[in-house]
Amino acid sequence: MTHPPSEQVCPSYRDTYYTRTMEPPLDANPLPERVEADICIIGGGIAGISCAYELTKAGMSVILLEADQIAWGASGRNGGIVGPGFAADGAAIEKKLGLATAVQIFDLSREGVEIFQEYTKKLDLPGVDIRPGSLSVSRYRGAQGMQDYVRHKSDTYSYPVEYVPTDTLREMVRTERYFDGVYDPQGFHAHSLNYCLGLARETQRLGGRIFENTRALSMSRQGADHLVTTQAGSVLCKTVILCQGGMVDGFHKRLQRYLLPIGTFVAVTEPLGDLADEIVNTTAAIVDTRMACDYFRITPDGRLLWGGGMTGNAKEPADLEQQMRRAFTSVFPRLAEVKTDATWSGLLGYARHRMPYLREMHDGIWAATGLGGHGVNIGPLFGRLIAEAIVDNGKRHTVLDPYGLTWNGSAFGPLAADTVYYWEAVKERYFEWRYG
Repeated sequence: MTHPPSEQVCPSYRDTYYTRTMEPPLDANPLPERVEADICIIGGGIAGISCAYELTKAGMSVILLEADQIAWGASGRNGGIVGPGFAADGAAIEKKLGLATAVQIFDLSREGVEIFQEYTKKLDLPGVDIRPGSLSVSRYRGAQGMQDYVRHKSDTYSYPVEYVPTDTLREMVRTERYFDGVYDPQGFHAHSLNYCLGLARETQRLGGRIFENTRALSMSRQGADHLVTTQAGSVLCKTVILCQGGMVDGFHKRLQRYLLPIGTFVAVTEPLGDLADEIVNTTAAIVDTRMACDYFRITPDGRLLWGGGMTGNAKEPADLEQQMRRAFTSVFPRLAEVKTDATWSGLLGYARHRMPYLREMHDGIWAATGLGGHGVNIGPLFGRLIAEAIVDNGKRHTVLDPYGLTWNGSAFGPLAADTVYYWEAVKERYFEWRYG
């Protein structure tokens, strides 16, 4: 079920398309006292909720602490596009780890996609609204490169995708901005905030305890256990799992040194009516191939949801609406008179090597973070892998160990990130000029 946009927005959430079409909020109380559990999870985004669900389902006693509300950050504000892969380029993973391990890692990311679909259907999570297909598009001519990619994915990874030539692509996405594409029939887009809310309710139903508006302030050892202190209470537990992502706030200063919050931006238009089919003649979500890519989709109620841009500066620009309008009208000029209903930003947690962290940092302290803008598939995967590791001493997560904890550059990290994005944009503009 998709709710029509409402003027009533949950007051603690940022006003976004997702909060206007969300299922009822969880409204979990803050932690009022000292409690005990096997597991304490810090952070209520998709990674934290997935960990809480899987561990509760496995019979562990679990407490999740969320400083704001469930999926308050990027997990409830993203583009909602779901497909396999990581922020790091597949070729870079192959170069570092070899082909066999790269395939193994890719298969894990596919598993994350399948978990999202499986739980949405099996648990009958309301309002998730899965829509089929994802489409990668290039802003310059590169048929040979796209065709090579399609063959490599099919032959090496046993993952069939389809090359889309220019004429066909421009029937699907009616703009002259794009030249070649790759269609993934197994990809999809969905309402990620409602997925998180639904899974959180299932966690509660199984006995997991979730506390919103409860910021973890400090942590100390209590014998063999850990004591996590909040504003009004504390949690004594055997294991702590850190899942703050881009909202890392200094609670664990060591982990903060290994994460770089990267800002990205999203806008949604008013309902487009017949114009929606005139500009996007496919159910698929669309992502261009640039590093700081544009990504967009038509929502179930006929709006254009458009995201894009990346910055190491966490501050939201004052002219965000104008920036987003310039971006989507440069691709679809006929939208020049369309109103923008909402704009928002989100912070993504990145490691410098652009791969996520899933590891036990030291005795009983786990990191499950750094999802790098791919949380909608990696978050569900992390829930399953960490439950295997803690409950059954599983080792599947160790395939990520070569991507160790990497210093974020401290004060120079955001500048370095913006420099990389700038030079990538320069290179991409050259390719557009040269081959467009």
